[in-house]
Amino acid sequence: MEHFEPSSSQPPAWRLPAIIGGIIVLAGLLAFFITGTGTTAPTTPPTTAPTVETAAGHGDLSNSPPAPTISVTEAYQRWQNGNVIFVDMRSGEAYTTGHLPGALSLASPDLNQQLAALPEDGLIITYGDASRPTAGQRGAQIFRDLGYGPVAALDGGIEAWQAANLPLERP
Repeated sequence: MEHFEPSSSQPPAWRLPAIIGGIIVLAGLLAFFITGTGTTAPTTPPTTAPTVETAAGHGDLSNSPPAPTISVTEAYQRWQNGNVIFVDMRSGEAYTTGHLPGALSLASPDLNQQLAALPEDGLIITYGDASRPTAGQRGAQIFRDLGYGPVAALDGGIEAWQAANLPLERP
């Protein structure tokens, strides 16, 4: 019976490419976990509006600087001039009980088309309510981080709007 011995002490040819590939994969995973997203924010406005799915996919925005806020008085004046779009960050059920004039629900099927039609000098104003007081701020951060601007969160949300006796729409 013959005994088989390798003729050379060199490692198999596949070992070096496998090691290099493993290092590249590990480096990519490390970069993903360090940044939290694996991507950077766009430097130019997107060509399409964010989708509900995209916005809903944003979780912790603590690394994102706060979006500016806008007072109810200023928001109302800008709305009268016709250069704002309100985005209601509340649930669809809350939206149907009453919302700011012309406001789009985050769950609205035409949100993408409406935001794409916003004039360049237009302002996206997001708002929430007392049950989710950070919803307006988080919504503004999402739209800003997706490349939309200018954006602002309504200071005090829908309750501040109502306290100023400003109009609401009901479907």
